[in-house]
Amino acid sequence: MVTGAVRPHAQPSAATSAAHEADPSPASMRLDFTATLRQLLEGLLTGVLTRASQ
Repeated sequence: MVTGAVRPHAQPSAATSAAHEADPSPASMRLDFTATLRQLLEGLLTGVLTRASQ
């Protein structure tokens, strides 16, 4: 589910890429897929491990 949520922001569709060429300001919101996925999974695992130790 996390991968499905991150992927569209990391690799926009052809239409979104074309829109970014016309107005590059939203392109700054593009995510690095690997870094974002790693950060989300680290947070998820930290929460699971913290909860398991309680």
